[in-house]
Amino acid sequence: MIRLIDRYIFKEMLSPFLLGILLLTFLMLLHQIVRLTEWVSDKGISLFTVSDLFVRMLPSFFLITIPMAAAFATILAFNRLSSENELIAISCAGITLSRILRSVFIFSIIVALLTLLMGNLSAHWGAASFKSVAIRMLKERIGVGLETSRFTEIFPGLMLYAESIVHPTGVDPKGNSVDATKLEHVFIYDGRLRQNPPHVIAAKSGFLMSNEGVIGLELQDGAIHTHNHPIDQRISFRTYSLKMRPSLPKPSVLEMGRNGQETARIKMALHKKYSLTYASFLFCFLGIPLGMISGKRGSLGPFVAGIALIVLYYALYKAGDYFFPFHGNAPEWAAWVPNFVLTPITICLFSRNLERN
Repeated sequence: MIRLIDRYIFKEMLSPFLLGILLLTFLMLLHQIVRLTEWVSDKGISLFTVSDLFVRMLPSFFLITIPMAAAFATILAFNRLSSENELIAISCAGITLSRILRSVFIFSIIVALLTLLMGNLSAHWGAASFKSVAIRMLKERIGVGLETSRFTEIFPGLMLYAESIVHPTGVDPKGNSVDATKLEHVFIYDGRLRQNPPHVIAAKSGFLMSNEGVIGLELQDGAIHTHNHPIDQRISFRTYSLKMRPSLPKPSVLEMGRNGQETARIKMALHKKYSLTYASFLFCFLGIPLGMISGKRGSLGPFVAGIALIVLYYALYKAGDYFFPFHGNAPEWAAWVPNFVLTPITICLFSRNLERN
């Protein structure tokens, strides 16, 4: 009888949990799916590269949607058990509500471990991994990511602006067959060499090309402007070439540690991972009293309670960013502010409903 109750409660939570992950992840990825589809259909990026990028994006989204789905799952499960008086029937059978919590506890541990796994995968497929995919995309179609009348950083320190962008696969100005993106009215800021003054390049037209892993800019009818106080230089040209070979930087742990901002970002990502893991565990128990309370508010009650919980968590997270800014003394504690507030609320609501039942 007791094992049957455990399976029954677990099943009540599992179905809305899986459905919630699918729906919430789809809603969060919808904009990205549209953009990735455009890259395949309009800009010629291979389906394999786009699929690889899509798979690498999933853990970072699951890290957010799993706690949200866990909250909705427990709210919906205990809403139904409360509204249909099944909790009363279980109590009449001699099974206390505290005994039912064993199923919720096992479920919360599984959800927390799953969230932690997604956090580890998200960290493993981090910035360096995304950069490798981005470089592969650049080699396939160099013009991807460029937008008309908008500054784009195509390389660190190299900004490009063009009033017109055309993405054909054709020939370069010398007649060679190559993947070339045609640019009109080009403006470039080149500040890659910090020891030298930055260059500002303006050209009437140009081609952005990728050939055998080398990315090149072929500009026509323009000028190079350099300001080296107190001297201003202007060099006109009919044709001007820029050659770049993309490579994936691999900084050492020591180099990363020397950069204070990079160290702060790593610490914040680590705290965010553990904070969301704890939140997914907490939401499973917070959903029990919310489900019981919302059962008296009609069929929309659990959905309103779940949305209100997510909005509250997001508002508290933003409040944490305000009280613990990135350049402050302890910015990593911003991720824990929602948990500090919601933990006593969970204990209070849970104990009150446990006494009533």
